Amino acid sequence: MGRRPAPEAHALAIRVPRGQDGFWQVIRELDKKGPWTVGQVDGRSNVEIATVRDFVRRLVKAGIAVVAGQTSILKPPATLYRLAKRPTETPRLRRDGSAVQPTGQQQMWVAMRRLQQFDAAELALAATTDETRVDPTAARFYIVRLHAAGYLAMVAPGKTTGGRAIWRLKPAMDTGPKAPQVMRTQFIFDPNRGAVMGGPVTAQEARS
Repeated sequence: MGRRPAPEAHALAIRVPRGQDGFWQVIRELDKKGPWTVGQVDGRSNVEIATVRDFVRRLVKAGIAVVAGQTSILKPPATLYRLAKRPTETPRLRRDGSAVQPTGQQQMWVAMRRLQQFDAAELALAATTDETRVDPTAARFYIVRLHAAGYLAMVAPGKTTGGRAIWRLKPAMDTGPKAPQVMRTQFIFDPNRGAVMGGPVTAQEARS
Protein backbone atom coordinates (compact mmCIF):
# COMPACT_ATOMS: atom_id res chain seq x y z
CA MET A 1 0.00 0.00 0.00
CA GLY A 2 1.40 3.38 -0.98
CA ARG A 3 2.14 5.95 1.67
CA ARG A 4 -0.68 8.42 2.26
CA PRO A 5 0.43 11.92 1.17
CA ALA A 6 0.71 14.63 3.79
CA PRO A 7 -2.59 16.45 4.42
CA GLU A 8 -2.95 19.76 2.68
CA ALA A 9 -5.28 22.70 3.05
CA HIS A 10 -7.14 23.29 -0.20
CA ALA A 11 -8.45 26.52 -1.63
CA LEU A 12 -11.62 25.29 -3.32
CA ALA A 13 -13.92 27.02 -5.75
CA ILE A 14 -16.65 26.93 -3.13
CA ARG A 15 -17.55 29.42 -0.45
CA VAL A 16 -17.17 27.99 3.04
CA PRO A 17 -19.92 29.44 5.23
CA ARG A 18 -18.41 31.56 7.98
CA GLY A 19 -21.11 30.67 10.48
CA GLN A 20 -21.09 31.76 14.09
CA ASP A 21 -17.32 31.38 14.44
CA GLY A 22 -16.90 33.84 11.60
CA PHE A 23 -19.47 36.27 13.02
CA TRP A 24 -17.80 36.19 16.42
CA GLN A 25 -14.36 36.85 14.97
CA VAL A 26 -15.69 39.84 13.01
CA ILE A 27 -17.58 41.20 16.03
CA ARG A 28 -14.51 41.01 18.26
CA GLU A 29 -12.45 42.85 15.66
CA LEU A 30 -15.09 45.56 15.17
CA ASP A 31 -15.61 46.00 18.92
CA LYS A 32 -11.94 46.85 19.43
CA LYS A 33 -12.59 50.06 17.45
CA GLY A 34 -15.90 50.98 19.08
CA PRO A 35 -19.63 50.41 18.53
CA TRP A 36 -20.69 48.29 15.56
CA THR A 37 -23.85 47.38 13.69
CA VAL A 38 -25.35 44.18 12.32
CA GLY A 39 -24.79 45.60 8.84
CA GLN A 40 -21.05 45.90 9.46
CA VAL A 41 -20.84 42.26 10.54
CA ASP A 42 -22.90 41.20 7.54
CA GLY A 43 -20.60 43.17 5.24
CA ARG A 44 -17.73 40.87 6.15
CA SER A 45 -19.74 37.65 5.93
CA ASN A 46 -21.34 35.63 3.15
CA VAL A 47 -24.76 34.82 4.56
CA GLU A 48 -28.16 36.47 4.79
CA ILE A 49 -28.23 39.46 7.14
CA ALA A 50 -31.11 37.83 9.03
CA THR A 51 -28.70 35.08 10.15
CA VAL A 52 -26.27 37.65 11.51
CA ARG A 53 -29.09 39.57 13.19
CA ASP A 54 -30.29 36.38 14.90
CA PHE A 55 -26.80 35.68 16.27
CA VAL A 56 -26.46 39.23 17.62
CA ARG A 57 -29.91 38.99 19.22
CA ARG A 58 -28.77 35.85 21.07
CA LEU A 59 -25.65 37.65 22.28
CA VAL A 60 -27.79 40.46 23.70
CA LYS A 61 -30.13 38.05 25.48
CA ALA A 62 -27.11 36.28 26.98
CA GLY A 63 -25.69 39.58 28.24
CA ILE A 64 -22.60 39.21 26.06
CA ALA A 65 -23.50 42.21 23.87
CA VAL A 66 -25.45 45.33 24.83
CA VAL A 67 -27.25 48.02 22.85
CA ALA A 68 -25.10 51.16 22.74
CA GLY A 69 -27.46 53.53 20.92
CA GLN A 70 -28.25 54.25 17.30
CA THR A 71 -26.38 55.77 14.41
CA SER A 72 -28.07 58.52 12.42
CA ILE A 73 -25.55 58.26 9.60
CA LEU A 74 -27.40 55.34 8.05
CA LYS A 75 -30.91 55.50 6.67
CA PRO A 76 -32.88 54.03 8.31
CA PRO A 77 -30.93 54.44 11.58
CA ALA A 78 -29.11 51.31 12.72
CA THR A 79 -28.69 49.96 16.25
CA LEU A 80 -25.19 50.16 17.70
CA TYR A 81 -23.78 47.39 19.89
CA ARG A 82 -20.81 46.85 22.20
CA LEU A 83 -19.52 43.70 23.85
CA ALA A 84 -20.02 43.42 27.60
CA LYS A 85 -18.04 40.15 27.66
CA ARG A 86 -15.28 38.95 25.33
CA PRO A 87 -14.90 35.15 25.62
CA THR A 88 -12.26 33.77 23.28
CA GLU A 89 -14.42 30.86 22.17
CA THR A 90 -17.51 31.53 20.11
CA PRO A 91 -20.62 31.63 22.33
CA ARG A 92 -23.01 28.79 21.45
CA LEU A 93 -26.45 30.09 22.35
CA ARG A 94 -30.09 29.21 21.97
CA ARG A 95 -32.55 31.86 20.88
CA ASP A 96 -33.33 32.70 24.50
CA GLY A 97 -29.64 33.33 25.21
CA SER A 98 -29.03 30.14 27.19
CA ALA A 99 -25.86 28.18 26.43
CA VAL A 100 -25.91 25.25 24.01
CA GLN A 101 -24.04 22.10 25.03
CA PRO A 102 -21.03 21.10 22.87
CA THR A 103 -21.75 18.91 19.84
CA GLY A 104 -20.75 15.27 19.66
CA GLN A 105 -17.99 16.12 17.20
CA GLN A 106 -16.61 18.75 19.56
CA GLN A 107 -16.65 16.28 22.42
CA MET A 108 -14.87 13.67 20.28
CA TRP A 109 -12.22 16.16 19.20
CA VAL A 110 -11.54 17.08 22.82
CA ALA A 111 -11.25 13.38 23.67
CA MET A 112 -8.91 12.69 20.71
CA ARG A 113 -6.58 15.46 21.88
CA ARG A 114 -6.51 13.95 25.37
CA LEU A 115 -6.23 10.22 24.58
CA GLN A 116 -2.95 8.64 23.48
CA GLN A 117 -4.81 6.14 21.30
CA PHE A 118 -8.37 4.89 20.91
CA ASP A 119 -10.84 2.76 19.01
CA ALA A 120 -14.36 3.89 18.10
CA ALA A 121 -15.96 2.49 21.27
CA GLU A 122 -13.32 4.03 23.54
CA LEU A 123 -13.65 7.38 21.80
CA ALA A 124 -17.44 7.32 22.16
CA LEU A 125 -17.15 6.53 25.86
CA ALA A 126 -14.55 9.26 26.47
CA ALA A 127 -16.61 11.82 24.55
CA THR A 128 -19.92 11.11 26.29
CA THR A 129 -21.06 13.50 29.01
CA ASP A 130 -24.23 13.84 31.04
CA GLU A 131 -25.51 16.33 28.46
CA THR A 132 -24.12 14.85 25.22
CA ARG A 133 -24.13 11.13 24.40
CA VAL A 134 -21.88 9.85 21.61
CA ASP A 135 -22.45 6.36 20.23
CA PRO A 136 -19.75 4.17 18.60
CA THR A 137 -21.35 4.52 15.15
CA ALA A 138 -20.97 8.30 15.27
CA ALA A 139 -17.41 7.90 16.54
CA ARG A 140 -16.56 5.52 13.68
CA PHE A 141 -18.04 7.99 11.15
CA TYR A 142 -15.92 10.84 12.51
CA ILE A 143 -12.77 8.73 12.69
CA VAL A 144 -13.08 7.63 9.04
CA ARG A 145 -13.45 11.20 7.83
CA LEU A 146 -10.65 12.61 9.93
CA HIS A 147 -8.39 9.78 8.80
CA ALA A 148 -9.18 10.53 5.15
CA ALA A 149 -8.32 14.20 5.78
CA GLY A 150 -4.96 13.26 7.30
CA TYR A 151 -5.63 13.94 10.99
CA LEU A 152 -5.40 10.38 12.32
CA ALA A 153 -2.84 7.62 12.09
CA MET A 154 -3.81 3.95 12.39
CA VAL A 155 -1.86 2.32 15.21
CA ALA A 156 -3.25 -1.18 14.58
CA PRO A 157 -5.69 -2.44 11.92
CA GLY A 158 -8.90 -4.12 12.99
CA LYS A 159 -7.82 -7.52 11.65
CA THR A 160 -5.09 -7.69 14.32
CA THR A 161 -7.23 -6.46 17.24
CA GLY A 162 -10.40 -8.48 16.90
CA GLY A 163 -12.06 -6.04 14.51
CA ARG A 164 -11.33 -2.84 16.48
CA ALA A 165 -8.92 -0.57 14.62
CA ILE A 166 -6.77 1.55 16.94
CA TRP A 167 -6.09 5.20 16.12
CA ARG A 168 -4.20 8.22 17.37
CA LEU A 169 -4.26 11.92 16.55
CA LYS A 170 -1.13 13.01 14.70
CA PRO A 171 0.70 15.63 16.79
CA ALA A 172 1.13 17.89 13.77
CA MET A 173 -2.63 17.79 13.13
CA ASP A 174 -3.65 18.92 16.60
CA THR A 175 -4.63 22.24 15.07
CA GLY A 176 -6.48 23.78 18.01
CA PRO A 177 -9.48 23.51 20.33
CA LYS A 178 -12.24 23.73 17.71
CA ALA A 179 -13.41 20.45 16.21
CA PRO A 180 -12.82 19.90 12.47
CA GLN A 181 -16.27 19.82 10.92
CA VAL A 182 -17.62 17.26 8.46
CA MET A 183 -19.31 19.29 5.72
CA ARG A 184 -22.22 18.13 3.59
CA THR A 185 -19.78 17.65 0.71
CA GLN A 186 -17.88 15.20 3.02
CA PHE A 187 -14.87 17.52 3.07
CA ILE A 188 -13.44 18.52 6.45
CA PHE A 189 -13.46 22.21 7.36
CA ASP A 190 -10.95 23.09 10.08
CA PRO A 191 -12.09 26.26 11.89
CA ASN A 192 -8.70 26.51 13.61
CA ARG A 193 -7.01 26.98 10.22
CA GLY A 194 -9.97 28.43 8.35
CA ALA A 195 -9.33 25.92 5.58
CA VAL A 196 -10.80 22.83 3.94
CA MET A 197 -8.60 19.82 4.62
CA GLY A 198 -8.05 16.67 2.57
CA GLY A 199 -10.69 15.46 0.15
CA PRO A 200 -14.06 13.70 0.19
CA VAL A 201 -14.18 10.16 1.57
CA THR A 202 -14.27 7.47 -1.08
CA ALA A 203 -16.54 4.45 -0.84
CA GLN A 204 -13.55 2.18 -0.29
CA GLU A 205 -12.20 4.30 2.58
CA ALA A 206 -15.62 4.43 4.21
CA ARG A 207 -15.80 0.62 4.28
CA SER A 208 -12.30 0.10 5.73
